[in-house]
Amino acid sequence: MGCDRFDLETYLMQLSQTEEDIDLLAEGVIENELGTDEIANALVGLKHLFELRFSRVYAAFEELIRSEEHTSELQ
Repeated sequence: MGCDRFDLETYLMQLSQTEEDIDLLAEGVIENELGTDEIANALVGLKHLFELRFSRVYAAFEELIRSEEHTSELQ
Protein backbone atom coordinates (compact mmCIF):
# COMPACT_ATOMS: atom_id res chain seq x y z
CA MET A 1 0.00 0.00 0.00
CA GLY A 2 2.89 2.37 0.75
CA CYS A 3 1.22 4.75 3.18
CA ASP A 4 2.76 7.53 5.17
CA ARG A 5 1.34 9.66 7.95
CA PHE A 6 -0.07 12.13 5.44
CA ASP A 7 -2.03 9.37 3.71
CA LEU A 8 -3.39 8.30 7.09
CA GLU A 9 -4.43 11.88 7.83
CA THR A 10 -6.19 12.08 4.46
CA TYR A 11 -8.01 8.80 5.08
CA LEU A 12 -9.07 9.96 8.54
CA MET A 13 -10.44 13.19 7.11
CA GLN A 14 -12.36 11.23 4.49
CA LEU A 15 -14.24 9.45 7.27
CA SER A 16 -16.10 12.72 7.79
CA GLN A 17 -17.64 12.19 4.34
CA THR A 18 -19.94 9.68 6.03
CA GLU A 19 -21.33 12.50 8.16
CA GLU A 20 -22.09 14.52 5.03
CA ASP A 21 -23.71 11.47 3.44
CA ILE A 22 -25.96 11.02 6.48
CA ASP A 23 -26.90 14.71 6.40
CA LEU A 24 -27.90 14.39 2.74
CA LEU A 25 -29.97 11.29 3.48
CA ALA A 26 -31.66 13.04 6.41
CA GLU A 27 -32.50 15.97 4.16
CA GLY A 28 -34.15 13.58 1.70
CA VAL A 29 -36.14 11.98 4.51
CA ILE A 30 -37.24 15.30 6.01
CA GLU A 31 -38.36 16.61 2.64
CA ASN A 32 -40.24 13.33 1.99
CA GLU A 33 -38.28 12.77 -1.21
CA LEU A 34 -37.35 9.20 -0.30
CA GLY A 35 -39.48 6.16 0.23
CA THR A 36 -38.87 3.44 2.80
CA ASP A 37 -37.06 1.18 0.36
CA GLU A 38 -34.82 4.01 -0.83
CA ILE A 39 -33.97 4.93 2.75
CA ALA A 40 -33.17 1.33 3.65
CA ASN A 41 -30.98 0.90 0.56
CA ALA A 42 -29.18 4.17 1.27
CA LEU A 43 -28.49 3.12 4.88
CA VAL A 44 -27.10 -0.25 3.79
CA GLY A 45 -24.91 1.54 1.24
CA LEU A 46 -23.71 4.06 3.84
CA LYS A 47 -22.83 1.24 6.20
CA HIS A 48 -20.81 -0.51 3.51
CA LEU A 49 -19.00 2.70 2.51
CA PHE A 50 -18.12 3.43 6.13
CA GLU A 51 -16.75 -0.10 6.54
CA LEU A 52 -14.58 0.37 3.44
CA ARG A 53 -13.34 3.78 4.60
CA PHE A 54 -12.58 2.49 8.09
CA SER A 55 -10.78 -0.58 6.72
CA ARG A 56 -8.56 1.69 4.63
CA VAL A 57 -7.73 3.82 7.67
CA TYR A 58 -6.95 0.78 9.79
CA ALA A 59 -4.76 -0.77 7.06
CA ALA A 60 -2.81 2.49 6.72
CA PHE A 61 -2.39 2.69 10.50
CA GLU A 62 -1.12 -0.89 10.67
CA GLU A 63 1.33 -0.23 7.85
CA LEU A 64 2.67 2.87 9.59
CA ILE A 65 3.17 0.92 12.81
CA ARG A 66 5.04 -1.84 10.94
CA SER A 67 7.22 0.68 9.09
CA GLU A 68 8.05 2.49 12.35
CA GLU A 69 8.95 -0.82 13.99
CA HIS A 70 11.15 -1.69 11.01
CA THR A 71 12.80 1.74 11.09
CA SER A 72 13.53 1.49 14.83
CA GLU A 73 15.05 -1.98 14.33
CA LEU A 74 17.47 -0.54 11.77
CA GLN A 75 18.72 2.15 14.16
